[in-house]
Amino acid sequence: MKTASRPERAIRIQAAGPAHAEIIARLSEDDPTEPWPAMAVIRFLGLPGCWGLLAVRPDGEPAGFLVGRVAADEAEIAGLVVAEGDRRKGIGRELVAAALKKARRSGATAMFLEVAADNPAGRALYRSAGFREAGIRPDYYRRTAGDYIDALIMRREIV
Repeated sequence: MKTASRPERAIRIQAAGPAHAEIIARLSEDDPTEPWPAMAVIRFLGLPGCWGLLAVRPDGEPAGFLVGRVAADEAEIAGLVVAEGDRRKGIGRELVAAALKKARRSGATAMFLEVAADNPAGRALYRSAGFREAGIRPDYYRRTAGDYIDALIMRREIV
């Protein structure tokens, strides 16, 4: 009896470390309001409890990244970027799901993040992943025109 072959996942999520700093820096150029220069990535990933995830397309090209950290029983998403040409394909959702799983395995019971108030796609992504607004940081993000926008603090229980 012949069995159907399992289709290959469109995106592979893998661990990202300091060796991936240039890739993450390049991807972060698709979000110029929150760049992650390579040295910042290296420093961040070298801190205790900090980690990274990289989304890779079947052709081997990077499609996005997420960097996070766990301290005690709390986790944080410090940055998430999906390459412009790869948006609206579920990659952000896969990165967030992988981050929640990693945080849970590390003992976290809640995850936090900040998202710009003027980022409806990001807010929708996080809401769909079970995050709820928990506060506001006024004038947190600086925009290129010199004006500022609030950050929404979002939180999700990890069960």
